[in-house]
Amino acid sequence: MSSTLSRRDWLRASGLLTAGLTASFHFAKAAPATTYGQSVFVDEFAPIKTAGIDSPPDTMPKLRARLLANENPLGIAPSAKEALTKAADIGNRYAWTEFAELKGMIATDEGVKPNNIMMSPGSSDILMAAATHFAKGGGTILTSAMTYDDLLERAQKQGAKIVALPMTKEYKFDLAAIKAKLTPDVKLVYLVNPNNPTGTILPASELEAFCREVAPKVPVFLDEAYIDFYEPAERPKLGKLVAEGHNVILARTFSKIHGFAGLRLGYAIATPETLKMLKPYTNGEFAVSITTLMAGIASYQDKDWQNHCRAENAKARDYTAKALTGLGYEVIPSSANFMLFPIRMKTKSFSEQMFASGIGIQTRDFNGQPYCRVSIGTMDEMAMFIDGFKKVVG
Repeated sequence: MSSTLSRRDWLRASGLLTAGLTASFHFAKAAPATTYGQSVFVDEFAPIKTAGIDSPPDTMPKLRARLLANENPLGIAPSAKEALTKAADIGNRYAWTEFAELKGMIATDEGVKPNNIMMSPGSSDILMAAATHFAKGGGTILTSAMTYDDLLERAQKQGAKIVALPMTKEYKFDLAAIKAKLTPDVKLVYLVNPNNPTGTILPASELEAFCREVAPKVPVFLDEAYIDFYEPAERPKLGKLVAEGHNVILARTFSKIHGFAGLRLGYAIATPETLKMLKPYTNGEFAVSITTLMAGIASYQDKDWQNHCRAENAKARDYTAKALTGLGYEVIPSSANFMLFPIRMKTKSFSEQMFASGIGIQTRDFNGQPYCRVSIGTMDEMAMFIDGFKKVVG
């Protein structure tokens, strides 16, 4: 990375932010594609480090609105909190047979069997395992830019070549272009849906058709960290492809709509053979605490809380989009709990001024254009963001 302190190291040292942050690429406008090694990373924490704060961030400016980590500002479900409290009495035990209950629920909903599911502490463990496994012996991982980079970063360090194709003009993965670039050297196709940082989604029918055509040739990894922000009836149901034996890997996390960013719970859905290949590169299901697992079981069943969080997120997201549009800014339509939009000032100056006003955001520079990515907080927090934004941009 271009910064002297890597993002992952900063996160480990600070303990402030949780999984789900992204860095992006800066590509030459004329280039039809690029390899990851040619990318220039945005230093996401420039405003923090400019203030003389490396790690730990003991003197980091106090944030009035923490809108930089795609967390659920409403917290965990009351039912999950109750389950978590009760589970403290068995916190001296490892989770063991208790996994079967949650796996059974997920399997029923996704149309797979429990042996198609592997639990993990968040989805990061799964992304890192896939990166290491598919980077063995070199080869290419095919994706689009700009997208979530953790799997790509790890795979590149393990010896893989990352080829990132331009997205469509709607900031979506160009599935046709990706298919056209498939070669025997490609070992994995990596897609994020909804995508981070753009918030855009792929039509369910197109995504299913793509997987049916590509997965027999090369594994397709679908990072679905934000899938719960789809309306349930509109979500792509790709578990059926796994049930049919297709080489599709789905990665999910409870960190977003469930609010488990600090509790750490996630899972992979794939064929038993694929899970067996990935497992040696993970910390194993025992890395999930029994307290988190019991809270996860309660949260997974609490559809009312999920619906509430989804509705509140949509309300605050729509308010923010309308406010920005009213100020003359074009917002990329988002289906997640964040949004991306181009700004008219340098990202470093913008970030520093927003942080100085107590509003945490992220920025990107892409194809020479600076962007702001703002997570969706409460209505009060988004009102603070818009007020602070107006003052910064003049």
